[in-house]
Amino acid sequence: MKQLSAALLVFSTVFSAFQPSFGTSSSSGHGKVPKLSPAGRKALDDLVANTVKSNRLPGFVLAVSNADEQLYANAGGNKTYGDPTSAPATTDSVFWLASMTKLLASISVLQLIEQGKFNFDTPVSKFFPEFNNVVLLHNFTDPASTFEPVKKPITIWHLLTHTSGLSYYIGPPQPSYVLSEPYLHKYAEGEGHQKFFELLKFGFPGIPVVSQPGSAFTYGHSTSVLGLVVEKVTGQSLEAYSKKYIFSRVGVNTSYYLTEDTNSRLIDLHFRNPDGSVTGWEDRARLIQRYPDQVRVPLGGAGAYGTLPDYLTILRHLLQIEAGRNVRNAILKRKTVQELFQPQLKSEVAAGLEDSLEFTSPNLDHEDPNWSTAFAVTTKDLKGGRRKGSGFWAGFAGTWYIIDPKAGISLVFGSQVVPPIDPITAEVVEEAERIVYANLVY
Repeated sequence: MKQLSAALLVFSTVFSAFQPSFGTSSSSGHGKVPKLSPAGRKALDDLVANTVKSNRLPGFVLAVSNADEQLYANAGGNKTYGDPTSAPATTDSVFWLASMTKLLASISVLQLIEQGKFNFDTPVSKFFPEFNNVVLLHNFTDPASTFEPVKKPITIWHLLTHTSGLSYYIGPPQPSYVLSEPYLHKYAEGEGHQKFFELLKFGFPGIPVVSQPGSAFTYGHSTSVLGLVVEKVTGQSLEAYSKKYIFSRVGVNTSYYLTEDTNSRLIDLHFRNPDGSVTGWEDRARLIQRYPDQVRVPLGGAGAYGTLPDYLTILRHLLQIEAGRNVRNAILKRKTVQELFQPQLKSEVAAGLEDSLEFTSPNLDHEDPNWSTAFAVTTKDLKGGRRKGSGFWAGFAGTWYIIDPKAGISLVFGSQVVPPIDPITAEVVEEAERIVYANLVY
């Protein structure tokens, strides 16, 4: 960890207009940039058409890229399920990215590490004194649980690798579509970091964790705290910082805010009933603060919106950097990006990740999965799919991505249907992955 930190301290990115300049190096182990065969394109078209015909999903988008260009993009369904008069989904439709936001917020933190603003071992209490008082719960489902002080401070490294012990699941068990309270609060004028941390205490005298920092993978609020660190260090909102140093450099319109225009293109959120039918969201549970409300706390763990081809553009940008391309306006240094695809956790620490993968990839056999500094990584090839060292993750509302530097491929898919992770969206994206890998030509 300390060697990785030292390797990232020098920051020399040139700020100029985004004009990728492609060299002869390839992002693929085959020595050439992969293409998608005509048979592969037809198979993906058939998958989209059959998904529409089955009437099992609201509006959805599927897109694939190599390190040079977008190879495929298609859409199906409607903005509102069951309403053929609503706008059809297009590749310009907007999605709530939910936990796919975590990659974006992690990139911003890695940029600041490259600049030497702090390092992986920096305690979070340096920025927020609330982290001077962190308590380990003996029973995290009990609001009256006994607790004890943690043995070590939570660091930036713990937040990036989800080993802080911060959990989404503190308190009595809730349905999987109910978000954690720090995400649900409607932040008023003057509320912000202090209110977020007050809610993060869940009624305990200190910020509670469910495992000792560094001891276990625990999915939770770590990345949202990272977003607040970015705001504290830079003096800018996470939205303003990300727009200047990530989104505008890559040339995308991803944002932590919805506008009248993007909200009009947002696929409606839907609900999958136990019998498999799809209905509207119908306010069955609260959601994060969004348009037309003013968003006062951009959530680095769940708060971004954008089109899926735009997200794919960010993935393609990372593939270019990883491959050693001469990418102008690169958002990260090559060494940093290469580390994104390296497992960072000991096997006993990463064990908790397998539980999370039951939700994010229910039908895939991930053997010994691990986590890097931004996303889950495969440690072995998946049969008929992504290679060892691929990054991947998904979002609460039904979005998914894969970024595979060895094959030189990235893929995004998404609909907007909860509870997570919807089995039909999983079925479609897993079939799309099989089709793509079976039809790559070099």
